[in-house]
Amino acid sequence: MKHNFSRNVLGLIYLLLTPSILYAQLDFEIDRSTKESRWGIIKNTILSIDDDATDILIRPFQNPKFEQNTATLLSLVLTDYATTKFFQTCIEPLDRFLNPYVSFPTILNQTPFLRRATTGKDGYIYFGFTALYGAGLLSGNEKLQEASLLTTKAIIESYVVSHLILKTLIARHRPARPLWNFTETDRDSQYPFVHTPFDFFNFHLPVLGSNPYGTGFPSYHATMYFSIASVMSRVYNNRWLPYGIMTLGMMHSIRGHNHWVSELVAGYVIGNFIGKVVYENYHEQRSLRNTTKLEKKIRTTVFVGQTFGVLGPSLTISW
Repeated sequence: MKHNFSRNVLGLIYLLLTPSILYAQLDFEIDRSTKESRWGIIKNTILSIDDDATDILIRPFQNPKFEQNTATLLSLVLTDYATTKFFQTCIEPLDRFLNPYVSFPTILNQTPFLRRATTGKDGYIYFGFTALYGAGLLSGNEKLQEASLLTTKAIIESYVVSHLILKTLIARHRPARPLWNFTETDRDSQYPFVHTPFDFFNFHLPVLGSNPYGTGFPSYHATMYFSIASVMSRVYNNRWLPYGIMTLGMMHSIRGHNHWVSELVAGYVIGNFIGKVVYENYHEQRSLRNTTKLEKKIRTTVFVGQTFGVLGPSLTISW
């Protein structure tokens, strides 16, 4: 028992450190000397959607480390049985230490919609960033508004990319639990949960909600959580707190996600990239709009003085 507890603690430390080790630094500095209005923040968020889509679509074709990343992904899939078996044995039981102390009671209970939107981890995320935006409006804090809107956009793009597109195209079955026991009859060991990590392309229509059939790769929650962490770490220039909180969020009731390890890693990588794209394209759009506004302004300067060779005062106007 003591040995298992030590392995569980080591596993938790590994999960907490890995996102920070893999974290990609910003490759440009943001100019915040010019303040943005609340409508400007909304416009920049909306107007950069097409840039986000373009960057996400061309990423597989313009990835500078395409061969290396492909080999890494293949290695993860080939070792998925062993790594997922270890994950189920040593990592998933950690939720027993979190669940008694961390709960998500319903925030608003007035209507069925509000109950669904404010219950559980996802509900707290949706409600939390809505409240964050309200606080930003009331206080006039630009960073709060930016963090809320960009995070919301990252969540939506994570849902479209990971849940609707990739899960449908790759259509991989989720792992049975426990992987090493073929005689178990509980829900997590029955088809469509499988014992082989190579069960891909079980085609189906896009699934809006949760469905076990062919919806393993990648993990949508890993994509969403780490896209949030990616945005927040950039807005506030702090990677430890956002990634630490999102990792703990993933650990809470981790059994319910039921993924191969490669699917969790893929979700992390995709989410981190989506957050980076959302943040950088927003600020490129912000910079473009501010530059355009400056170019449209007529800058008039009046100089009154003596010009050489001219008798008396002279008047010069420049714009």
